Amino acid sequence: MAAAGFGGAYYFGWFGPEDVHASPPGPCELLDTDAASEIAGNGEGLEVYEADHSYAYGAEGLECVVTPGYGAASGHEVDLRTTVFTSQVDGIRKDNGTEAATSYFYDSRPESDGSESATCPDGRLPLSGAANGSGHALYRMDNLVVEVEVLPAAAETEETLGETDRVQAAVDLLCDAVSGME
Repeated sequence: MAAAGFGGAYYFGWFGPEDVHASPPGPCELLDTDAASEIAGNGEGLEVYEADHSYAYGAEGLECVVTPGYGAASGHEVDLRTTVFTSQVDGIRKDNGTEAATSYFYDSRPESDGSESATCPDGRLPLSGAANGSGHALYRMDNLVVEVEVLPAAAETEETLGETDRVQAAVDLLCDAVSGME
């Protein structure tokens, strides 16, 4: 009888890992805004702001956006997002935050161009690649996912980085952001 109780508790998610992160860290505190500003073009209309993006993933999330601003001649928007997936109890079932973060992490994997995965200077292995023309890199720490996206230039704006360079810029910014965490 006890085995059925433990098996049921396992099946309903009660023996998964505990959530490590209760809320997302401030993304603009993690992002090297000077480096992101250079990518965005350092123009007069440069904008840096923090926004909520929780609604997008059904989890609690924040993003730091660095954009060339209206009327910029060149540059790329840079977004750093921090998303925390917390465990949710629904009746007798517990959906685990770390498992939800892992699922999101692998489901959000950018397209691979077949090249070797990037490695951060401290040995971390983020997922990286191009997704819809953007350079994209993401890294998971327990129930927290940190991701950086460097978007293609707007239609009226000069492209200063090719797709491969956007991917590398995303990896560099991500590695810098997560190096001070844990």
